[in-house]
Amino acid sequence: MKSSLDINLPEELEPYHEAIANSIKPYLKIDIQPNSTQWWQSKFGGLTYLPRTIDYPTNKKGEYLKLLAQLNFSKIPQLENFPAQGILQFYIDAHDIYGLDYSDQTNQDGFRIIYFDQIVEDVNNLVTDFDFLEEYQETTFGSPVEGEFSLSFIHSYAPINILDGAFGRHFPNFNRDFLDIYDEWYCQCLLIDESVHQVGGNPSFIQGYLRYCYPEHEDYILLLQINSDYDDEIHNICWGDVGIGNFFIKPSQLKVLDFSQVLYNWGCH
Repeated sequence: MKSSLDINLPEELEPYHEAIANSIKPYLKIDIQPNSTQWWQSKFGGLTYLPRTIDYPTNKKGEYLKLLAQLNFSKIPQLENFPAQGILQFYIDAHDIYGLDYSDQTNQDGFRIIYFDQIVEDVNNLVTDFDFLEEYQETTFGSPVEGEFSLSFIHSYAPINILDGAFGRHFPNFNRDFLDIYDEWYCQCLLIDESVHQVGGNPSFIQGYLRYCYPEHEDYILLLQINSDYDDEIHNICWGDVGIGNFFIKPSQLKVLDFSQVLYNWGCH
Protein backbone atom coordinates (compact mmCIF):
# COMPACT_ATOMS: atom_id res chain seq x y z
CA MET A 1 0.00 0.00 0.00
CA LYS A 2 1.80 3.13 -1.22
CA SER A 3 -0.53 5.91 -0.20
CA SER A 4 -3.87 6.65 1.39
CA LEU A 5 -5.42 6.80 -2.11
CA ASP A 6 -4.07 3.45 -3.31
CA ILE A 7 -6.94 1.26 -2.12
CA ASN A 8 -8.54 -1.70 -3.91
CA LEU A 9 -11.64 -2.81 -2.06
CA PRO A 10 -14.04 -5.72 -2.46
CA GLU A 11 -17.52 -4.71 -3.58
CA GLU A 12 -18.95 -5.12 -0.08
CA LEU A 13 -16.55 -2.50 1.32
CA GLU A 14 -16.91 0.11 -1.43
CA PRO A 15 -19.56 2.06 0.53
CA TYR A 16 -16.91 2.51 3.25
CA HIS A 17 -14.16 3.69 0.90
CA GLU A 18 -13.88 7.16 2.42
CA ALA A 19 -13.96 5.91 6.02
CA ILE A 20 -11.27 3.32 5.26
CA ALA A 21 -9.10 5.92 3.53
CA ASN A 22 -9.46 8.23 6.53
CA SER A 23 -8.30 5.48 8.87
CA ILE A 24 -5.01 4.94 7.05
CA LYS A 25 -1.88 6.18 8.81
CA PRO A 26 1.78 6.30 7.80
CA TYR A 27 4.33 4.47 9.89
CA LEU A 28 7.90 3.21 9.84
CA LYS A 29 8.07 -0.55 9.50
CA ILE A 30 11.08 -1.95 11.35
CA ASP A 31 13.12 -4.82 9.97
CA ILE A 32 15.55 -6.46 12.38
CA GLN A 33 18.83 -8.32 12.04
CA PRO A 34 20.83 -10.03 14.84
CA ASN A 35 23.88 -7.79 14.81
CA SER A 36 26.14 -6.04 17.27
CA THR A 37 25.59 -2.30 17.21
CA GLN A 38 27.32 0.93 18.11
CA TRP A 39 26.35 2.52 21.41
CA TRP A 40 24.21 5.20 19.76
CA GLN A 41 22.65 3.03 17.05
CA SER A 42 18.94 2.13 16.83
CA LYS A 43 18.50 -1.34 18.29
CA PHE A 44 16.32 -3.88 20.07
CA GLY A 45 18.05 -5.34 23.14
CA GLY A 46 21.77 -5.20 23.77
CA LEU A 47 23.61 -2.59 25.81
CA THR A 48 22.45 0.96 26.05
CA TYR A 49 23.72 4.36 25.02
CA LEU A 50 24.49 6.00 28.37
CA PRO A 51 26.47 9.20 28.96
CA ARG A 52 28.68 9.00 32.03
CA THR A 53 26.67 11.80 33.66
CA ILE A 54 23.49 9.68 33.70
CA ASP A 55 22.61 6.90 36.14
CA TYR A 56 21.44 3.59 34.72
CA PRO A 57 17.63 3.36 35.20
CA THR A 58 16.15 1.16 37.94
CA ASN A 59 12.71 0.13 39.14
CA LYS A 60 11.26 1.37 42.44
CA LYS A 61 13.17 -1.38 44.30
CA GLY A 62 16.46 -0.18 42.89
CA GLU A 63 16.79 -3.15 40.51
CA TYR A 64 18.22 -2.48 37.07
CA LEU A 65 15.83 -2.34 34.14
CA LYS A 66 16.64 -3.94 30.79
CA LEU A 67 16.97 -2.08 27.51
CA LEU A 68 14.09 -3.12 25.28
CA ALA A 69 14.64 -0.68 22.41
CA GLN A 70 16.59 2.38 21.38
CA LEU A 71 15.70 4.69 18.49
CA ASN A 72 18.19 7.16 17.04
CA PHE A 73 15.91 9.59 15.22
CA SER A 74 18.91 11.30 13.66
CA LYS A 75 19.57 8.16 11.60
CA ILE A 76 16.09 6.94 10.65
CA PRO A 77 13.57 8.22 8.06
CA GLN A 78 11.58 11.17 9.33
CA LEU A 79 7.98 10.59 10.34
CA GLU A 80 5.64 13.55 10.65
CA ASN A 81 5.26 14.87 14.23
CA PHE A 82 8.04 12.59 15.52
CA PRO A 83 11.48 13.85 16.62
CA ALA A 84 13.98 14.64 13.88
CA GLN A 85 16.97 14.00 16.14
CA GLY A 86 18.00 12.52 19.47
CA ILE A 87 17.85 9.07 21.03
CA LEU A 88 14.70 7.64 22.60
CA GLN A 89 15.09 4.62 24.89
CA PHE A 90 12.58 2.08 26.22
CA TYR A 91 13.47 0.10 29.35
CA ILE A 92 11.34 -2.54 31.08
CA ASP A 93 11.50 -4.57 34.28
CA ALA A 94 12.96 -8.04 33.89
CA HIS A 95 10.19 -9.81 35.81
CA ASP A 96 7.23 -11.84 34.58
CA ILE A 97 4.92 -8.90 33.76
CA TYR A 98 7.76 -6.78 32.34
CA GLY A 99 7.06 -3.78 34.56
CA LEU A 100 3.46 -3.24 33.52
CA ASP A 101 1.24 -1.55 36.13
CA TYR A 102 -2.31 -2.67 35.29
CA SER A 103 -3.86 0.01 37.48
CA ASP A 104 -1.88 2.86 35.92
CA GLN A 105 -0.19 2.06 32.64
CA THR A 106 1.62 5.40 32.61
CA ASN A 107 3.36 4.61 35.90
CA GLN A 108 7.06 4.30 35.08
CA ASP A 109 8.07 2.53 38.31
CA GLY A 110 8.50 -0.69 36.30
CA PHE A 111 9.50 0.74 32.94
CA ARG A 112 11.26 3.86 31.79
CA ILE A 113 11.32 6.11 28.75
CA ILE A 114 14.44 8.27 28.38
CA TYR A 115 15.08 10.84 25.68
CA PHE A 116 18.43 12.46 24.84
CA ASP A 117 18.03 15.49 22.57
CA GLN A 118 21.78 15.62 21.90
CA ILE A 119 23.87 12.57 21.02
CA VAL A 120 27.41 12.06 22.30
CA GLU A 121 29.46 9.91 19.90
CA ASP A 122 32.71 10.11 21.84
CA VAL A 123 32.95 6.75 23.62
CA ASN A 124 35.23 8.32 26.23
CA ASN A 125 32.18 10.16 27.53
CA LEU A 126 29.93 7.07 27.54
CA VAL A 127 29.51 4.18 29.95
CA THR A 128 30.98 1.12 28.22
CA ASP A 129 31.46 -1.26 31.15
CA PHE A 130 28.15 -2.87 32.13
CA ASP A 131 29.51 -5.68 34.28
CA PHE A 132 27.32 -4.40 37.12
CA LEU A 133 24.28 -5.78 35.25
CA GLU A 134 25.47 -9.39 35.03
CA GLU A 135 24.77 -10.59 38.59
CA TYR A 136 21.30 -9.08 38.60
CA GLN A 137 20.36 -10.50 35.19
CA GLU A 138 21.11 -14.04 36.36
CA THR A 139 18.30 -13.84 38.93
CA THR A 140 15.55 -12.26 36.82
CA PHE A 141 12.88 -13.47 34.44
CA GLY A 142 14.40 -11.92 31.33
CA SER A 143 13.15 -9.74 28.52
CA PRO A 144 10.89 -10.33 25.50
CA VAL A 145 13.97 -9.50 23.41
CA GLU A 146 16.77 -12.05 23.68
CA GLY A 147 19.95 -10.85 22.01
CA GLU A 148 20.75 -7.66 20.15
CA PHE A 149 19.22 -6.56 16.86
CA SER A 150 20.09 -3.75 14.50
CA LEU A 151 17.12 -1.98 12.91
CA SER A 152 16.26 -0.69 9.46
CA PHE A 153 13.19 1.39 8.67
CA ILE A 154 10.79 1.54 5.70
CA HIS A 155 7.98 4.06 5.16
CA SER A 156 4.64 2.30 4.87
CA TYR A 157 0.88 2.81 5.32
CA ALA A 158 -1.90 0.72 6.86
CA PRO A 159 -5.59 1.10 7.81
CA ILE A 160 -7.03 0.61 11.25
CA ASN A 161 -7.21 -2.82 12.89
CA ILE A 162 -10.63 -4.13 14.01
CA LEU A 163 -9.33 -4.61 17.57
CA ASP A 164 -8.38 -0.94 17.89
CA GLY A 165 -10.63 0.99 20.25
CA ALA A 166 -10.97 3.75 17.65
CA PHE A 167 -12.47 1.39 15.06
CA GLY A 168 -16.03 2.36 15.99
CA ARG A 169 -15.23 6.04 15.43
CA HIS A 170 -14.45 5.34 11.78
CA PHE A 171 -17.27 2.80 11.32
CA PRO A 172 -20.01 3.69 13.85
CA ASN A 173 -22.70 1.39 12.38
CA PHE A 174 -20.75 -1.73 11.54
CA ASN A 175 -22.17 -5.24 11.96
CA ARG A 176 -20.66 -8.72 12.26
CA ASP A 177 -20.73 -9.40 8.52
CA PHE A 178 -18.88 -6.15 7.85
CA LEU A 179 -16.24 -7.03 10.44
CA ASP A 180 -15.61 -10.41 8.85
CA ILE A 181 -15.25 -8.95 5.36
CA TYR A 182 -13.08 -6.07 6.55
CA ASP A 183 -10.82 -8.35 8.56
CA GLU A 184 -10.34 -10.72 5.61
CA TRP A 185 -9.47 -7.79 3.35
CA TYR A 186 -7.14 -6.32 5.96
CA CYS A 187 -5.24 -9.55 6.53
CA GLN A 188 -5.22 -11.06 3.04
CA CYS A 189 -5.79 -8.46 0.35
CA LEU A 190 -3.47 -5.89 1.93
CA LEU A 191 -1.05 -8.58 3.08
CA ILE A 192 -0.69 -6.89 6.45
CA ASP A 193 2.18 -8.48 8.34
CA GLU A 194 0.84 -9.31 11.78
CA SER A 195 4.37 -9.62 13.18
CA VAL A 196 5.33 -6.08 12.20
CA HIS A 197 7.47 -3.92 14.46
CA GLN A 198 6.76 -0.25 13.87
CA VAL A 199 7.11 3.39 14.84
CA GLY A 200 3.84 5.33 14.59
CA GLY A 201 0.78 4.34 12.57
CA ASN A 202 -2.14 2.12 13.54
CA PRO A 203 -1.30 -0.38 16.29
CA SER A 204 -2.07 -4.10 16.48
CA PHE A 205 -3.56 -5.79 19.52
CA ILE A 206 -3.96 -9.30 20.91
CA GLN A 207 -6.51 -8.67 23.65
CA GLY A 208 -8.26 -5.74 22.00
CA TYR A 209 -8.44 -2.11 22.87
CA LEU A 210 -6.13 -0.44 25.33
CA ARG A 211 -5.41 2.94 23.82
CA TYR A 212 -8.46 4.93 24.89
CA CYS A 213 -8.68 4.17 28.59
CA TYR A 214 -8.81 7.91 29.37
CA PRO A 215 -11.69 9.15 27.16
CA GLU A 216 -11.75 12.54 28.86
CA HIS A 217 -8.33 13.28 27.38
CA GLU A 218 -7.09 13.42 23.81
CA ASP A 219 -6.31 10.16 22.04
CA TYR A 220 -3.02 8.44 22.49
CA ILE A 221 -1.05 7.63 19.33
CA LEU A 222 1.32 4.75 18.80
CA LEU A 223 4.91 5.55 19.65
CA LEU A 224 6.50 2.11 19.26
CA GLN A 225 5.24 -1.41 18.70
CA ILE A 226 7.34 -4.55 19.14
CA ASN A 227 5.67 -7.79 18.16
CA SER A 228 6.64 -11.36 18.92
CA ASP A 229 9.02 -12.47 16.20
CA TYR A 230 10.26 -15.94 16.98
CA ASP A 231 12.69 -18.01 14.89
CA ASP A 232 15.18 -20.33 16.58
CA GLU A 233 17.87 -19.58 14.03
CA ILE A 234 17.38 -15.82 13.56
CA HIS A 235 15.04 -13.98 15.93
CA ASN A 236 13.95 -14.53 19.50
CA ILE A 237 11.40 -11.93 20.52
CA CYS A 238 8.38 -13.12 22.45
CA TRP A 239 5.92 -11.37 24.79
CA GLY A 240 4.42 -14.06 27.02
CA ASP A 241 2.40 -16.40 24.81
CA VAL A 242 3.32 -14.77 21.48
CA GLY A 243 2.02 -11.29 22.30
CA ILE A 244 2.56 -7.66 21.34
CA GLY A 245 4.10 -4.74 23.26
CA ASN A 246 2.92 -1.18 22.61
CA PHE A 247 3.91 2.27 23.82
CA PHE A 248 1.53 5.22 23.30
CA ILE A 249 1.81 8.96 23.78
CA LYS A 250 -0.44 12.01 23.57
CA PRO A 251 0.28 14.15 20.48
CA SER A 252 0.64 17.28 22.62
CA GLN A 253 3.33 15.59 24.75
CA LEU A 254 5.17 14.21 21.73
CA LYS A 255 5.24 17.70 20.24
CA VAL A 256 7.20 19.03 23.23
CA LEU A 257 9.24 15.82 23.65
CA ASP A 258 7.68 15.04 27.03
CA PHE A 259 7.86 11.27 27.55
CA SER A 260 6.89 11.26 31.22
CA GLN A 261 3.32 10.04 30.60
CA VAL A 262 3.86 7.38 27.96
CA LEU A 263 1.22 4.64 28.18
CA TYR A 264 2.71 1.12 28.11
CA ASN A 265 0.84 -2.09 27.41
CA TRP A 266 1.51 -5.62 26.35
CA GLY A 267 -0.83 -8.52 25.84
CA CYS A 268 -0.67 -12.12 24.68
CA HIS A 269 -2.95 -15.00 23.71
